[in-house]
Amino acid sequence: MQTQITTTHYLIAIALFSVVGCNQQSTNPQSTEPHVIAEGIIYYLEYKLGDGRTGGFTRLNNAKAVPGGNGSWNVDANGRLTQHYLVITYPQKALGPRVIPAHRLVDIQFGDGGIKNVNENKPE
Repeated sequence: MQTQITTTHYLIAIALFSVVGCNQQSTNPQSTEPHVIAEGIIYYLEYKLGDGRTGGFTRLNNAKAVPGGNGSWNVDANGRLTQHYLVITYPQKALGPRVIPAHRLVDIQFGDGGIKNVNENKPE
């Protein structure tokens, strides 16, 4: 009788583990959806340009705060970073997304930095 109860409990446990395992999200190696590392508002970005220099932009309304000293300031941008690329969208501009390969990224910081509104093209 004890062996039958133990065997029954064992079979029930296996059944429960297999059902619980079926409810977990599977990681399909065939999936084309890239794994997102980070996404949100971009506070600043610096990336390599083709000529060896770096360019970038910042959310701050201060030209001296531009990473690498070459780029734009007072920029409202959102980003989605994967292991292969960064996709940038500009909510205040009628532009499509910009894609930068991850190997060209030097530095990126996500967050609004306490700046809730960016008035592009209106420097202080």
